[in-house]
Amino acid sequence: MEGPAFFRLPIELRLHIYRYALYDRAAITIGSAQLVGSPPDIVHKLYAQGRAPTPGLPYQHIPLIQPDYNDALLSLPNPAVFPAASLDSDATTNLPYCTKASLHLVSRQIHHDLLTHFNAPHHRQTRLFLSYPSGLHILRTLPRASTLLSQARSIHIAGSYTSHSFSAPRAANLGSDAPPPFVDQHFNGGFSPNSAGQLSTLLASLFGPKPAHSGLTKLELRVYYPGSDSYSVVWGDDNSPVVIALRNVFDGQVAVEVWRGQRGTGVYLCATRTTENGEKPKRVVSTIWRRLEEGRRGEPQCGSWVIDEKWPECGDEPATTPTGEGVVVTEG
Repeated sequence: MEGPAFFRLPIELRLHIYRYALYDRAAITIGSAQLVGSPPDIVHKLYAQGRAPTPGLPYQHIPLIQPDYNDALLSLPNPAVFPAASLDSDATTNLPYCTKASLHLVSRQIHHDLLTHFNAPHHRQTRLFLSYPSGLHILRTLPRASTLLSQARSIHIAGSYTSHSFSAPRAANLGSDAPPPFVDQHFNGGFSPNSAGQLSTLLASLFGPKPAHSGLTKLELRVYYPGSDSYSVVWGDDNSPVVIALRNVFDGQVAVEVWRGQRGTGVYLCATRTTENGEKPKRVVSTIWRRLEEGRRGEPQCGSWVIDEKWPECGDEPATTPTGEGVVVTEG
């Protein structure tokens, strides 16, 4: 029996075809969405066919990995919701293989071609967008989600942080009508994720002394701290995402923008690797303070700052040192 016509092509031509086929998605977004609908529909989506809610996600939330850019999964004032009656039951569990892994699984002949004759391009193409803390938790715990790091060229994290040790005056500042991302939540499985530990592990694997993913060269972190006196939490809380980032980025150019407002504080941190293999690691941190205007008539919604207007288009240029008054630059 004659085999497929593809394998009768010269190996040189097949290798050219493989190279064109090795194109991964430009963007992947990971986050969680709340199920909405009738109680029977919600229960069916969460528990039917032996399923169970993902531990560590907010109550009645499901994990979502979208093969494109989805800002709803990153939004704070307008978080993503999905109708339980219409959601595909496999939408949260069918994580596609990256293109190279998929080619290896097509047939033994293609697997042999790739192992024997083909040098895969080292240029990574995927930009990975994560909500914080849910998207980060999904990346660190869902089977095969961590493999996305091997194909990502950059990581972009957006979310909010509220200190678990805030004082009574600060609790009053938050108010009882604070948007859902800014108040205490109940979590599936009865426990909240160790977001500080998960973020530390991720950043150490990217920019630590011995990075496991040195091919990923850029990190963007946009964190919103709600509350009129939240500025002290940015630097004073050991579990603050910005503090964790500065502790774990050992090498590269780090640009920090602190946006102070009357209703909250936003911090943007961009880290890019600047040293080559064999060079002594060097970290340069620059910080600038800006004014955040939100929440009043004619201004953006509180927390909407976490989504960069330029996303999903993100340049690969290194983090640049801000210029102007109030810039602080440190090296170490």
